[in-house]
Amino acid sequence: MSQVQDPVCKATIDTETATAQVTHKSREYYFCSHDCRRAFQADPARWDYEVEKHEPPFTATKHMVAPKFGSAGSGGLEDEPGPERHIKH
Repeated sequence: MSQVQDPVCKATIDTETATAQVTHKSREYYFCSHDCRRAFQADPARWDYEVEKHEPPFTATKHMVAPKFGSAGSGGLEDEPGPERHIKH
């Protein structure tokens, strides 16, 4: 059993028990409902994105969170950007 995220509503679902499934650009997508599948099929480019995985700009340990060298001028995480999202075309 593998857990995946529905690209439309972001629900975590099991690939074995997903209500619907679609293959788009040689990739399998799983959905929690037929409504989410229909929304995806109506405009796949809107939902078909990859989150780039970068090393986080901070180091987190059990007792502290600190910016990595050169990543945060202020030293705070409140201004650090989240992961980049790119829409595939």
